[in-house]
Amino acid sequence: MNAIGASVAVFSKGEHDAYVMLAANRQYMAMLEREEMDGVVAYGLADIFPRYLCLPLSEQMDECLRTQSPVESEVVIDRGGRVSWWRFVFSPVFTERGAARRVLNTCIDITEKKSLQSSLAQSQSRFESVVDAAYDGILSVNEDREIVLMNTAACEIFKVSREEAYGKRLETLIPQRYRERHPGYVASFGTSPIMSRPMETRVTVMGLRSDGTEFPAEVTIAKIKVGTATEFIAVVRDISERARLIEELQRAATNDPLTGVHNRRHLSKILRGELERCRRFGHELTVAMIDLNEFKTINDSHGHHVGDEVLVAFTQAVGKHLRDVDTVGRWGGDEFLVIWPETAEDRAGRAIAAIRDELADIQERLSKPGTVIEFSHGLFQTDGALDADEVVQRADQILYENKRTQRGG
Repeated sequence: MNAIGASVAVFSKGEHDAYVMLAANRQYMAMLEREEMDGVVAYGLADIFPRYLCLPLSEQMDECLRTQSPVESEVVIDRGGRVSWWRFVFSPVFTERGAARRVLNTCIDITEKKSLQSSLAQSQSRFESVVDAAYDGILSVNEDREIVLMNTAACEIFKVSREEAYGKRLETLIPQRYRERHPGYVASFGTSPIMSRPMETRVTVMGLRSDGTEFPAEVTIAKIKVGTATEFIAVVRDISERARLIEELQRAATNDPLTGVHNRRHLSKILRGELERCRRFGHELTVAMIDLNEFKTINDSHGHHVGDEVLVAFTQAVGKHLRDVDTVGRWGGDEFLVIWPETAEDRAGRAIAAIRDELADIQERLSKPGTVIEFSHGLFQTDGALDADEVVQRADQILYENKRTQRGG
């Protein structure tokens, strides 16, 4: 037995069904720290093992003899506060006389392996906790672009459970119009020397939720080696709220908050661009400066909420009679500027008449019955020879002259 490289011993079932050790090699006794004991003598289990192990080891040997087949187990040995893990393998020893009454025990110290497994389990648990606690969505796909990992944040972002996502292709998380080219992008990144890439620096990334809604996202991708295979990690951040805020800020910078039409600053920019087009292509352009009549009286008599209704109703009436290329904006207070590109003054005049007719119908639906919406206007046609300030000044001057004529002065 001493020639055997492993730690082995032979046990036999003796009187009162108690097991005794008949023989053991030096390695076995050294593991038990029983070198002073004779390795070929009948020792009871309590003589060589901690007392708490005697019953479970006896039961395992009973099972081995009952089933006439090997039984394997892992046990913890605590000696003076020093803990070891051992793997016991019990095999029946057959004789020529039939059923076995003896058991061959092989014992292997697996403490180091258990320690490594424990460290690995702790690292895995730490990794899973960090990933799952992350605010951003984190997901991983294999070389076939199948989802193999998805943290809680990613599940919430895409409105999908892990069970639904695992095993599916990554393309199911992006809109249909992007799916055809996506495998090529992944393959190209997989063969490139670059290990990570913030995707938002190249293109706008859109995600697809399970309910069919789309959302803008910032995505950083990286690749890692898992054994011999390459996996791809994506960190996804839903920027819907940021995009909405940016859109609102852009709208606030270019649009009048009450009526929704362009504000004076943005309107001036549009007018400068249209005048440049006039000069470049030899087109005509007509602008109208419009002023609502008696608007102050409406505010003073009925309140500013009715005045606001009038402003909104007026822009709605104007909008119904503009082309997509035409522009209306609030110049200030109750003044509005309308721009008709590639349009002569007579055609703009017909649009003004249609707007007046439209207002006659709209004003009947105001919250204050009997409120009359009327306006004065000044039309000015140009070929782009004047700059924007001069064009507005000419239209405003014509408006002033028309108002004075209407008053009989």
